[in-house]
Amino acid sequence: MKALAIAMLVALTPTIAQADAKAGEKKAQLCLLCHKPINPPAYIPLLEGQPREYLYNQLKAYKEKRRPDPGMQTNTANLSDRDMRDIADYFASQKPVRVSFPLDATTVSRGKSKAEALKCAMCHMPDYSGKKEIPRLAGLEPRYIAPQLVAFAGGKRAHPPADGMKDLSAADAVDLAQYFAQLE
Repeated sequence: MKALAIAMLVALTPTIAQADAKAGEKKAQLCLLCHKPINPPAYIPLLEGQPREYLYNQLKAYKEKRRPDPGMQTNTANLSDRDMRDIADYFASQKPVRVSFPLDATTVSRGKSKAEALKCAMCHMPDYSGKKEIPRLAGLEPRYIAPQLVAFAGGKRAHPPADGMKDLSAADAVDLAQYFAQLE
């Protein structure tokens, strides 16, 4: 009897924590005005294929003004928790988009060495696809990721402690960005 009552309660309780990628597709249209796979601006990341937890956490950080960006703070101000989860689920369910980047083989090689020295793959996964709250780095636009790496190194963006991260130079960031960009 008790089990039946619990089962009925669960069946009648709305699934607030469950995200809906289909609903997220409609809600993400505002996002796609800037985060567009076709000819994206260099300073704006593509969101397709990022882990849903990472995307949700970033949306929440903008909404709560823990990440500074007036445009993103405005765009997230009226999103509900459900909206943010749906949008995150939509983008996470999409295949990562690749755009072409002008890359330099020597720079990519230096970036690979730096990524190995920093042990980036320990958290971002060996293929740099990310997981849970850790972002995908593979295939990101290098002109976006390089300044983000500099912001992490300078403490302007939060990054978990990583040996050598605070010593990262702007040149190292460019090398890493080119290495990550060429990954699938």
